[in-house]
Amino acid sequence: MVRRSFNDMKDSLCGINITHRYVRLGLFVVCFVCIAPYAFGAVMQSASYRMNADSVNVGGIYGESSTYHMEDTVGEMATGDSASATYSLHAGYQQMHGSMISMTPGADITLTALSMAQNSAVGSTSWTVITDDASGYALSVHASASPALVDAVTSEAFMDYSEVISGTPETWSVTSAYEFGFSGHGTDVGVVTWGSDAQSNCIDAADTPSSGLKWIGFDGLNDILLASSEDRTSVSGTATYMCVATEQDSVFAPSGSYTATVTATAVAQ
Repeated sequence: MVRRSFNDMKDSLCGINITHRYVRLGLFVVCFVCIAPYAFGAVMQSASYRMNADSVNVGGIYGESSTYHMEDTVGEMATGDSASATYSLHAGYQQMHGSMISMTPGADITLTALSMAQNSAVGSTSWTVITDDASGYALSVHASASPALVDAVTSEAFMDYSEVISGTPETWSVTSAYEFGFSGHGTDVGVVTWGSDAQSNCIDAADTPSSGLKWIGFDGLNDILLASSEDRTSVSGTATYMCVATEQDSVFAPSGSYTATVTATAVAQ
């Protein structure tokens, strides 16, 4: 199926500064939503429901099994496909039915500045996905650069969390380096892959990465699946939380202002 992207963007800046051994970290969060190329107009709606399409006909029924579902109508008029250079029309009540998806933009993240007395910092943001697609959705994230967290002036960078090499999230542990990584939690975030966080706040203590979560580094422009579902969401949607963390161990990160740009993409399946 051909999909078209609708941009639901919000810039968010999360910073790490080091001045006199203070490091400010910055994170740019951009959101994209991908859906099938359908346009919808709400014919009727209330505070709780919306009817995207209606028709006048003489019958129809909804049926399903464990693997399929079917909707039919009887008596539709002027149905079928037509197209021009710029538009495609799927006429008819069942023809125009398609899935919808939306995602709230992530909020800004500001991390605690690293210093000679502060060796780690943790922050988080979240997205809420709403979809009526019966097959659910997938939410992935990627960074715009590798390494992800860079000082644009000096070109100094935090190493992407070392476990990115294996491609498998691991318990947070930094040795003789300064590194930047992420994890996640939420209803549709896999516990086997990403671990679990009893407090749902990404930390064990203030600015100490949760030992219950599993962490990984961003892998440049390569998408990393963070959350997915095989069913439609509730009308209020499902929230996914992304945790980000930095740490310097036995060495100081160079002074500067560091920024990472992260893109989250939600796709109806």
